[in-house]
Amino acid sequence: MAMSVLVTGSHGRTGKPVVKALSNQGAVVTAFVRDANQEDEMKTLGASKIAVGDMDDPKTIKSALEGCDAIVHIGPPMHPDEKTMTGHFVSAAKEAGLSKFVYYSVMHPLRREVRHHSLKLDTEEMLIESGIPYSIVQPMRYMQHLEPIWKKVTNEGVHAMPFNTHIKFNVVDLLDLADATAKVTLDDGWLYGTYELAGPESLSQTDMADIISTVISKPVTAEQVPIKAMQEKAKAGGASDDRVRQMSIMNEHYDAFGFLGNSRILELVLGRKANTFEEYVRRLSTQG
Repeated sequence: MAMSVLVTGSHGRTGKPVVKALSNQGAVVTAFVRDANQEDEMKTLGASKIAVGDMDDPKTIKSALEGCDAIVHIGPPMHPDEKTMTGHFVSAAKEAGLSKFVYYSVMHPLRREVRHHSLKLDTEEMLIESGIPYSIVQPMRYMQHLEPIWKKVTNEGVHAMPFNTHIKFNVVDLLDLADATAKVTLDDGWLYGTYELAGPESLSQTDMADIISTVISKPVTAEQVPIKAMQEKAKAGGASDDRVRQMSIMNEHYDAFGFLGNSRILELVLGRKANTFEEYVRRLSTQG
């Protein structure tokens, strides 16, 4: 019998491929959304139904979990109430007797200087001590951070990010993360584990620019975006003061220390090699 899984944050950048991966792997997916108008899009991705609710409203959470066997919880990015919101889902899942709670965390949550990481660590602790069967996935920074600037990269030959051009990251393909999250959810052999999910190469912004240049057959150089410019762009895009402040702290931390990981665990879960940055860029280049 197919496992029924509730996916929170299902309409976000991470949630959409997770919904699709779970559906492709045989799960019956309920997409937790805030807007009923998102139903058609979620069903196109493979969701069987939607549950309209709010992560701050335990009543809608309880209703959404009816008939579900498991949950994949993807919290709102960099939200100051991460632990409280997740606690609502943990309590409801425990009351409903769910067989598994999969928490989508972040790699290196012990980096307490970065609130986004620190809150994930506190939330992991809460989940582990809740008594509900759990698995935790810890993703690295996405390769897909290239997509918002792709046109600028291809048109102007500039790959710009808000940290220095030589610090290295083991960026990971979001499609690999989605597939791995689905596998961890649907196979009880991954219960009670915490899985670091990193890409296979340690790459600087300069390395990435060189790879992009090879793929598009056009010179691309790496540049560092000043923090102030990043802040102004984020504010213009509607980001709150708190989010802008936390983004600044996070990027300054990455600028100083990088973000490295090992792809062995990801590849063990996937049962194959993880996608390289070049493979991702070639895929992106065919999408226009």
